[in-house]
Amino acid sequence: MEVLPLTYPKKDYLKYIIKKQEEGVAVDCGSVVLKKGQVLPFKTLESHEITYLVAGKLKVFTKDGNEKIMIQGDLIYLNKDEIRKTETLEDSKILFFLFKKV
Repeated sequence: MEVLPLTYPKKDYLKYIIKKQEEGVAVDCGSVVLKKGQVLPFKTLESHEITYLVAGKLKVFTKDGNEKIMIQGDLIYLNKDEIRKTETLEDSKILFFLFKKV
C-alpha cells in the first residue's frame, strides 16, 4: 500500500504521481493544471482515461461531434480510441487515471 499526497505541477502542465505495472495492466495517475483559454488539440492516448475535475470548468470535444461541459466534481471516461480536444473555460485542476494492457 502507498499513500501519496495529491500534488500539482509547478512548471509543466502535467505531473505523474503514481506509475504502476502489475498483472498485465499499467496504471498511471497524475495531475494537470490548465489556465483559462488553454486548448489541448485533438489527440488519442494509448490508454483508457478517467479524469476527475477537482476545480475549474472544461469543454471536452470528441472528433465524432460529441461535446460536454465539465464542472468541478465531474468525472469523464474516454476510451483510448476516442479522439478528443479540451478547451479550458476556467483555470482548472485535474486528477487523471490511465489504464492499459501491457
